[in-house]
Amino acid sequence: MKHLLGLILFSFVSLVPANAQRITEGYHELLIVTADASAWVNEFAPIAGWEVRGSGTVDAGWLSLWGVEQSASYTVIGNPGTERGFIRLIEFDGEASDYIRPNGQSWDTGGLFDFNMRVADMNATRRALMDAGWTGASEPIQFSFGPFVVKEWLPRGLDGVRLAVIERIQPPLEGWPNMKKFSRAFNATMIVSDIEDARRFWRDGMGFRSYLDHKAPSKTAGPNVLGLPHNLATEIVRDVSIMHPNGENEGSIELLAFEGASGSDFSGRTDMPNRGLARLRFPAEGLVEVREYIANLGYPVTDISNDLPMSGVGSVNVFVATAPGGTKIEIYEVTGD
Repeated sequence: MKHLLGLILFSFVSLVPANAQRITEGYHELLIVTADASAWVNEFAPIAGWEVRGSGTVDAGWLSLWGVEQSASYTVIGNPGTERGFIRLIEFDGEASDYIRPNGQSWDTGGLFDFNMRVADMNATRRALMDAGWTGASEPIQFSFGPFVVKEWLPRGLDGVRLAVIERIQPPLEGWPNMKKFSRAFNATMIVSDIEDARRFWRDGMGFRSYLDHKAPSKTAGPNVLGLPHNLATEIVRDVSIMHPNGENEGSIELLAFEGASGSDFSGRTDMPNRGLARLRFPAEGLVEVREYIANLGYPVTDISNDLPMSGVGSVNVFVATAPGGTKIEIYEVTGD
């Protein structure tokens, strides 16, 4: 999600501590806690042109890591032909839990706000998603940034999950051969109250580099992607950082803070089994060192759970780190097939 609304973007690569650079890729998948995985398979996947990549029962080791007692099942969906950017749907047995971001606005802090996918046809995407019950913070907005012209829309639907769908208008999009309707997921956004602390976690703790940093309000009043009041869009400053282990926009995270708009704080609602866009999974090397580095900076981490089965990946060791704003990050190292 590039909520920059016609503003020129500036990017740079930041320096990171060498011993923190143990995470070398963007997120492999994101987890959604759902009340009904079949709705995603039967409603969302056909609209997106995605397919089921696997399903089964969640191993007891994952449930222990998450601190829940209910049993659960998983279903993985993704864009055909891709090997990352998946959604892993987790459906817990029993009554569905409350939402992570209930009735959330774009300026409400805490948890994961949305995730990005490119789309081939915004008009067809809007029509299909709205027919399935998804609604947006605004109509799709066309804007320019640097040499690019895009349309972006932020619809919210199943399990309170919000998408950020983007169509490239100019120049023609290249390098996405598997995108027929929707692409793989490639970015995820967090609304934070303290963006400097959030940058510290991702830069110093996770070893990420900046792909883009920008801070400004809209240039003109009127409709905007984030659904801000039209007359206040030029007054509310948005501070944005997109970050990735190698300074790329591929499995990246986006930090967004508002100056001049405030709302609810959902950072205390991000534990399992609360419903919605729940967490991101990143592969790493040297997992013990990664965990120690994050912990020594003062950010919460769990103990490492060993030899958990992760379908499509293999056996993994994994721990959970809590980023500023409450977002849960699962960091894993593959140990076997």
